Amino acid sequence: MKRLASAVALAMIVGLTAAGCSKSSDQSTSTSATAPADAGSSPAASTETAAATTATAAADTMGAAAGAGDAAHGKELFTQNCSSCHGATGTEGGVGPSLKGEKAKKNDAQTIAWIKNPVAPMPKLYPSPLSEKDVADVAAYVQTL
Repeated sequence: MKRLASAVALAMIVGLTAAGCSKSSDQSTSTSATAPADAGSSPAASTETAAATTATAAADTMGAAAGAGDAAHGKELFTQNCSSCHGATGTEGGVGPSLKGEKAKKNDAQTIAWIKNPVAPMPKLYPSPLSEKDVADVAAYVQTL
């Protein structure tokens, strides 16, 4: 389990690095690591590419495992913790963006990663008040919007 958590953390770091850690108002973009265009790149770049590929594979694996979230419970948690910014159903928007169609932008693992480590102004709700299971449940709900 710790190995899986480490892989997810690595995937999140790679994703944030690839995104340039920008604070744009559009919080719904997702990134993926790509191989460098120059095949004759340095060994360090090659190692980074291998790490990014591993992290992407780990995120894809987590996406399948994360699909086990309970969307009904996630809806309850969303209402309690997220609706004040994203709207009652998550599709209205407000202070935070509408989450309608989020599934087309992020897979389950990416949604979980975003909830766990959001970019400001979204508040960090994990590990308190949301637990690991709660995050998976909220992510499962968001994926239904």
